Amino acid sequence: MPRKRAKLSVRQSQREALGHDLPPAPKRMKDDTPRKALALFRPPPPRAKEDKAVEREAPPALQIRPGEKLRDFNERVEQAFSSDINRTMRAEQRSESNQKKRQRRRELLKAKKRAADPMAARAADEAADFARASQARSLHDIAQAPPTITARPKEHLKRKSPDLVEALAQRPKPSAARQRILDEERKRVIAQYRSMKGHT
Repeated sequence: MPRKRAKLSVRQSQREALGHDLPPAPKRMKDDTPRKALALFRPPPPRAKEDKAVEREAPPALQIRPGEKLRDFNERVEQAFSSDINRTMRAEQRSESNQKKRQRRRELLKAKKRAADPMAARAADEAADFARASQARSLHDIAQAPPTITARPKEHLKRKSPDLVEALAQRPKPSAARQRILDEERKRVIAQYRSMKGHT
């Protein structure tokens, strides 16, 4: 068989038949470029016939025909691309189901390993907890701004009773003196808070 190595005696006789200390071939004498470099400079091999066939099977340009209704044109377009759409949908479903199967297999293997050696499983859990605890904290763990409330209040909470609305409307606004006192108190509390925190 040609793919198998000949026995030693056959190889030695072939080597002797070729001769010893032969001069390099004329082709090698002209060009001293290394073989690896030549392989890099060589253009890629021509593509297979299947690739050309795939290129030739480009979808026809779909254009609305004269006198054709838009609904008929839409049906024609859907028929032309239905096989491609179905193929991609099947491939996605297949990959999704394969991914779920792989996940289930991983979980089963983990459960088997845990059942086989519970001490090692507990040690691995503790190591994972320790690694998670010792991770560096993010720079933005400190709140940079107050949270923004995105949830809308429920309708029954938003509705105010008519009595309450009326009472709020009738409540008198504070007088100018009262407003001035409130403003001064607010400024005093803010200054006190800033002095506690060390701000100027």
